[in-house]
Amino acid sequence: MHRPILFAVFALMLLAQPRSLASAPAESDVRSPGLRAEASVVTDRWGIPHIRAQGVNDLYHAWGWVAARDRLWQMVYTRAAADGHTHRWLGNSALRADGGSQLFRLRERANAIWARGRRAPQVRAALEHYCAGVNTYLAECRRGARQWPPELVRLHERPRDWTPEDCVLVLLGFGITLDLDLPEIGEARTVADSGATWFRHRRRNEARWIYDTIPDSAARRLWSGVKRALLAPAEAPARSFTEARVPHSPGTLAALARVLEAFPPHDAEGASRASNGFVVGGARSASGKPILANDPHLGLTAPGPFHVVHVSIPGVLDAVGGSVAGLPIIATGRNTRVAWGVTALSADVVDVYADTLSADGKRVKRHLPNGREEWASVVSRPYDLRYRVLGVGLPVPPFMQVRRYTPHGPVLVWDAKRRLALSARWTALEDDRISLDRLFGIERARSAQELMDCFATLVTPCFNVVVADVDGDAQYRSVGLLPVRASAPRPGVLPADGRHEWTGFVPTAQMPQWRVPPTGFAVNGNNRPAGEAYPYALPRFDWPHDRARRMAQRLAGDRRVTLEDAASVQNDVYSLAAERNVRALIRCGDSSYAKLPTRSRAALDTLRAWNLYARRSRVAPTIYRAWLAAFQRRSRLEGLPGLALAALTEGTPELSETPSVAACSALAMALDTLSARLGPDLSLWTYGRAHQARFRHALSGLDTRARWEPPLTPEDGDNASPSVGPSRLPWSIEVAHGPVFRHVVDLSRPRVSYAVVPPWNSAAFTASGDRDLRARWANHGYVPLHMDWARISAVALEHVRLVP
Repeated sequence: MHRPILFAVFALMLLAQPRSLASAPAESDVRSPGLRAEASVVTDRWGIPHIRAQGVNDLYHAWGWVAARDRLWQMVYTRAAADGHTHRWLGNSALRADGGSQLFRLRERANAIWARGRRAPQVRAALEHYCAGVNTYLAECRRGARQWPPELVRLHERPRDWTPEDCVLVLLGFGITLDLDLPEIGEARTVADSGATWFRHRRRNEARWIYDTIPDSAARRLWSGVKRALLAPAEAPARSFTEARVPHSPGTLAALARVLEAFPPHDAEGASRASNGFVVGGARSASGKPILANDPHLGLTAPGPFHVVHVSIPGVLDAVGGSVAGLPIIATGRNTRVAWGVTALSADVVDVYADTLSADGKRVKRHLPNGREEWASVVSRPYDLRYRVLGVGLPVPPFMQVRRYTPHGPVLVWDAKRRLALSARWTALEDDRISLDRLFGIERARSAQELMDCFATLVTPCFNVVVADVDGDAQYRSVGLLPVRASAPRPGVLPADGRHEWTGFVPTAQMPQWRVPPTGFAVNGNNRPAGEAYPYALPRFDWPHDRARRMAQRLAGDRRVTLEDAASVQNDVYSLAAERNVRALIRCGDSSYAKLPTRSRAALDTLRAWNLYARRSRVAPTIYRAWLAAFQRRSRLEGLPGLALAALTEGTPELSETPSVAACSALAMALDTLSARLGPDLSLWTYGRAHQARFRHALSGLDTRARWEPPLTPEDGDNASPSVGPSRLPWSIEVAHGPVFRHVVDLSRPRVSYAVVPPWNSAAFTASGDRDLRARWANHGYVPLHMDWARISAVALEHVRLVP
């Protein structure tokens, strides 16, 4: 296999052997009420905690204590964000996000879900013991035995105890992050101004680079006897959407724009939904056992979204991987028999409806399946928000802001004058379908099938799951609750006329799933799970699936994949989008080369010599990303990479100039902007200067960044490479999104895998030296995730005994 990033291989080899520390680990005892037997927590030199307990309940207790030690601030902030209370710390700038959390009733729903979930003994035991561990740590802080996190000191905040409802709240918050996508809002203005036909015509080139995780040949076999549940868009009834266009007043459109600020559209190249996962069958692996790799991508934050932890009970459980602080589940990881990884499904699970209000605004028209109409009540609730004026928080008066709900769901826009309520129906709001029974304990799964059966119960977040076990079973499956619609999805807000309602949900057994052949592989980069052979519609996957295509391209070229190969694929910085676009940009520039200024000719020559790998040492990626973005903005083609390429290569009616004139003018615009940011010397515009990861901290707006955030970190990769670093050039050098946990597993190695979690894993240790993982992350390196206690002891930094 071609390996463009050899240092990832070397990092794996070097880190495979433990190195003894110069001094013995620090030891201490902590009395922890509720434990039945002593449990130990060993933290290694990379800030990764290894928990060993004698029983399941004690393990959850110790897990809660460790989560609080390492991520207490993050847990408290996550809870406040889900409750819609961060504005009490951050001021009026946080009101919109907090209002959204309250609008979607996260706290009310968490309480209701826990009231049902606690009936399952294993769920109740897991969460109550986990919370007892968290609260043991809180008690230590309250009596001065442990220091409060500096963030809580800064805010003068002393948090209340952690509860099982808070754990459920974290799960729902993760669903908001991954599933709540409202493209209809952005589409609504276009549809209102120009109609759905015009909107669709603008997207005519966007589905050219789709990659389906389940091959068509396998999909035809899997669903050969299943009747299609929905007409494909091309087969939709002739009645056009334009005839049923929702009337929008200027006030409604302005309100839609405000909603769009809270729910910005995805990056058009797929980078903002970027996560990668792949599994390689045992017969294709050099070791004879399956290999699995996963790197979820989310917003880059300090601390990061994932907390890596190793949990073990002798003879019962040994697992390690990424959990979300506040929720005792290893969402992506491995045990000695099974490895698993997840990516966001990116499915369209939300529709926005234009509900008709009664004259008094207290009821909404509802269309029944039998064709009849009835009026249903609009439910109103007050917001719990405080607007800060001159340093004083004043409650927002109820007559100014009210949460409203129609039978479709929360009201995003209320236009009483036009008797219109725009309401969101989201599968994650089907609370009675959310079950916690199979989620806790997935770390104990003994086979790929057992683990898949646990994940299959998820409603939200919606995931793609790759899993493999030591017996050679490798599988891919989509999980979550997907709607079945009465008609093909339309762009923009849907008329609530009864013709666009959901008729049910995709049955769990019919969700996209595939048992990977031993000689094969399955790749997912948030791309479409399956194509036309799949019997249920999977709309809005019309964006370039470049990451999945590149990973598949790499794996298809190797019949003996090693762990080092998997790391190389995971860290690949080759840009398939640049492969398409650079050639077209250069051709446009060359057509006017003699007339171009010296600086523009130098930029063209720099691009001409580029090998399309987006590396920090090169100038070409800086020029490419800035030029392409400037062309799209100047030509009003932002969000349409397919149409932009067509405009460059063929010219389109949407382009008012010749491709050459438009491209050369955009190049001048890009170079001017880069000069203002990076200086006049083009040779110094390396990608490392122009493309730097920012690990954002929630309190950075209150104080200087340096107090809370690490320095900007130069990184490789662009919006389309598997190792994603979404560029916002030339408008900004900061990268806000990327891989937050890279993990590679060879199931022939039962006691070690390799991972990196930036910027660090544990707040209990200073973010320096081995514990600061930003350099390893940026250099495509890893640290070992040991499950061998002899090796763990050799790299131990601290040993805490939790005693009853």
